[in-house]
Amino acid sequence: MPTGTLPWSTYGRLTLPVDEDGRNGADEIAAADLPNYSSIYWYHPVAGQLSQASYRALGGETVFWTPVNGSGATGDSDFPRSEMREQLELGSNTVNWQLGGTHIQRGTVAVTRLPTPLAAGRTTRVIFAQMHSVDNAPPVKLIFQRGTDGTTTVFGDYNLRRRPGNSENSRIVLPMPLGKSFSYEIKVVNGEVTTTIDGQVIDRRDLRFVWSFEEFFFKAGNYLGNNTSTATGYGEVVYSAIERVHR
Repeated sequence: MPTGTLPWSTYGRLTLPVDEDGRNGADEIAAADLPNYSSIYWYHPVAGQLSQASYRALGGETVFWTPVNGSGATGDSDFPRSEMREQLELGSNTVNWQLGGTHIQRGTVAVTRLPTPLAAGRTTRVIFAQMHSVDNAPPVKLIFQRGTDGTTTVFGDYNLRRRPGNSENSRIVLPMPLGKSFSYEIKVVNGEVTTTIDGQVIDRRDLRFVWSFEEFFFKAGNYLGNNTSTATGYGEVVYSAIERVHR
C-alpha cells in the first residue's frame, strides 16, 4: 500500500506537456524543484482524493496527466508527455550508463485513462516506462494500449536498429484492464534485457550486437502515443512505487 511520497527528487528531471515559459519546447522541472512542485500534470493526491479519471488515491501515489493537445514538444517528438528522465547526477543529462553491469527499474502503476481515438479502427496508447538511449531511439518501451477492438493490453516494444520505426513487440502481450494496478521490471544484465509484468517474463532480448557503444537512461511516467491528429482527451498514469538499481 502506498505510503509517503515517491522519491522523484532523487530520480531526475520532469518534462511537462506544455510550453508555458515561451522557450519553444516542453517545460521542464529540475529534480531540486520537485519537492515544492505540483500541477494538474504531476501531483501527489492525498488519501481519498479522486483524480480526473476518478482514481481514488490511497495516499502516496503520483499522478501523471497528459492531454493530447499539450503544446510542449521535444526535439524528437510532437507527442506530449508528463514524464521523468533519469539523471544519475542530478541536474545533468551527461552522466548515463552503459550495457555492462546490472541496471534495473521497477515500478507499480495503474493506467487509469487513455485518449479516445478520432476514428474507429485506431489504437490509443501510453508509454509508462522506457530504457532510452542518449543519441538514438529507445531500445525498450513498455506500452499500455487500447486496440482497434477496444480491448486493453500491456506489452514491450524493442528497437533493434537504433532508428525509429524498426521495432518489434514482445513475444507475450498481456490483457490488462484500465485502472488495475500492476508491477513491471526492466532489467539489463551485461547487455541482456528482461522485461517483466506482474512477475511474468514477457520478453528477453540481447542488445549487445546493436547497442554496445551507446549510453542509456530510464524514463517513467506518461508519454502519449497520440496527439490531436489521432485522438481526443487525455491519458492518466498513477505510479505508486518506483525503484532503480545500478551496479
